[in-house]
Amino acid sequence: MQSNSRKIIGGAVVAIALLAVVGSGVAFAQGSGSSLVSDVDDDDSIPESNVTLSEQEAIDIATAEANGTVNEVELENEDGVPVYEIKLVTTSGSETEVAVHADDGTVLETESEDEEMDEDSISESNVSLTEQEAIDIATAEANGTVDEVELETEDGAPVYEVELVTPNGSETEVAVHADDGTVLETESEADEDEQEDEEMDDEDEYEDSDGE
Repeated sequence: MQSNSRKIIGGAVVAIALLAVVGSGVAFAQGSGSSLVSDVDDDDSIPESNVTLSEQEAIDIATAEANGTVNEVELENEDGVPVYEIKLVTTSGSETEVAVHADDGTVLETESEDEEMDEDSISESNVSLTEQEAIDIATAEANGTVDEVELETEDGAPVYEVELVTPNGSETEVAVHADDGTVLETESEADEDEQEDEEMDDEDEYEDSDGE
């Protein structure tokens, strides 16, 4: 009789121990599960069902704003505003990104790779002089063959930077105001070399005076 009681008691102890182990395992699993959920990154993407415009409507607006083939579309929350970010690829391979408000269809921003690479460049349609007129002014100011022309904003002024190459291979750069045609600056490689020589001479004179 005592033997049977010991067996029953022993079995009860084993059962309790097993329950304790299983319970701790469940608790661990639940704890682990909750930590995994909290560790998931909460990105800014939102579902299309939460906005007024469909993806296709946003694409139509973007392609009407800029030329190109749709490469990628993302619907995101930007500073509390639902925005479709639509990337277009032009025939030349450059990319343009159009941001469209996902509720009212407003084009919030249009940015191209060219604008990112050179924020100082401006369009010829925004100035009075054409590129050819600027070239004529530059070649009248200095001799040479046109090598490169850039239209940029310098200190708020629109300027044509016209690079000329002389017959001996040296370069001259003429800066022409893109609205009134004024020659703002003419700089040649010879002028730069002469300036460097003068700076070196000044340094030599300064060193000689220190030595005395």
